[in-house]
Amino acid sequence: MNPIPAIQINNGLSVAAIGNAALLKRTKTGLLCSRKCPADKILEAYDRFKEWASDPNMTVISGFHSPVEKECLRLLLKGKANIIPCPAREIDHMHISKEWKPALDAGRMLILSPFTEKRSDARTIDRRNHLVAALSETLYIPHAAFAGKLSIFQASEGGKELQEDDSEDGDGRRSEI
Repeated sequence: MNPIPAIQINNGLSVAAIGNAALLKRTKTGLLCSRKCPADKILEAYDRFKEWASDPNMTVISGFHSPVEKECLRLLLKGKANIIPCPAREIDHMHISKEWKPALDAGRMLILSPFTEKRSDARTIDRRNHLVAALSETLYIPHAAFAGKLSIFQASEGGKELQEDDSEDGDGRRSEI
């Protein structure tokens, strides 16, 4: 599938896109998770991902980079939900995996990237995570490592609904941030 012309989002930021650009107009849930995630949080997240995958009105935006995010993507690709992967590198020459093609062909996927770098690094990953947070109406964080790169999102995304599974009683919490 060929990239569509660059599209303008959030205050004129230009991004490369492949897929169904209309997905940007839908209500989006952002997914961010630290690389290392406790087993109980993985199980809670997995149950949520199964629900998301079965809902054709659900649109999930993420880098799908950490192990938990990759598992979410695997379930979403098998389901009916819409998917917006945001690689932390350029996508103009990106190989589209055969697992992604059915979702792209069905109009359920939009791949977005504002980057020109061929490889991701700590800087592009951080910028990508901010893009995911900025484009989502709700941000779900199954686990953010203490003082890790994602902990900033637990306190900084003003006006967004934050869904976390890291509350002290372990049952998850929702709050306006």
